[in-house]
Amino acid sequence: MSRKARALYFTAPRKVEIREEEVQAENDQVLVHSRLIGISHGTEMLAFLGQMPRELEVDTALESLTGTLAYPLKYGYINVGETDDGRRVFAFYPHQDIFALDPRQLIELPADLDFPDAVFLASMETALSIVHDAQPLFGEVVLVVGQGVVGLLVAEILVRSGTGRVITVEPFAERRRVSEHIGCVALQPGEQLPELIRKESGGRGVDVAINVSASASGLQLGIDSLVFEGTLVEASWYGTREVNLALGTAFHRKRLRIRSSQVSRIDAALTARWDKGRRLDVVLGLLKQIQPSRYISHRFALHRAQEAFELLETHPEQSIQVVLEP
Repeated sequence: MSRKARALYFTAPRKVEIREEEVQAENDQVLVHSRLIGISHGTEMLAFLGQMPRELEVDTALESLTGTLAYPLKYGYINVGETDDGRRVFAFYPHQDIFALDPRQLIELPADLDFPDAVFLASMETALSIVHDAQPLFGEVVLVVGQGVVGLLVAEILVRSGTGRVITVEPFAERRRVSEHIGCVALQPGEQLPELIRKESGGRGVDVAINVSASASGLQLGIDSLVFEGTLVEASWYGTREVNLALGTAFHRKRLRIRSSQVSRIDAALTARWDKGRRLDVVLGLLKQIQPSRYISHRFALHRAQEAFELLETHPEQSIQVVLEP
């Protein structure tokens, strides 16, 4: 028997629509009733603003995301809900209130993990992957540029792992307050920022810099703040936006390294010990320990999704994590 579902589509720059679709479980598929949907503020704002490379495949690592990034685009990958038989699950599935998936594509949630914490599963997996790619040593100083959800989770994992000092940079006051509460030295962008970073790193500069700000200025700051032979991990995706960097001074003379971090794959150097199953187990544990549901700043009914994206564009300083309620 088919069910009527509501699905969110990006249809043009700054325009989303809720469309009705027929959903039916086929073969061994199960129906999932969504209970909470997370918006990925970075990636989905590129879709909302029309800054996606439209000829690119949506995501070759996720079976539920197919086609290209051209409009109309059904996109999203943070969905928690319940199956018809009452199992609580997470799915990398677009913003839709009822959907059918192969059970192998569902992540069953522990009984003691609530939906508001589980909705951060994808962000926590990304954050852990970034820390693994950065490979900071015990006692080193790490700079994290950007304290959105992923940046905050990166910072908290770093603090818990015994990093010597975690310095964060964030323009919005509320996010800086949260970052300080985690245990970071939270700094505001401005003319004195390079000097403050040098001071907080003992005059040496930072050993590792992580950019999750999705800004060229954040990337440049990370490069300029590193010690000799330091490493910068770029975890942002820029879509069609061009990035210009000054690489003629610090980058060249200091023999710096820049590497990208993308959660779909695990660093080849770690694959003898780590696979996605082990990483997921750690992520589920971190969700229960950290309880990131406190980062949910706004809830919108699914049919008000247009308002949610407009808020993220016009008043990003007011939000940390926005969720949709089916």
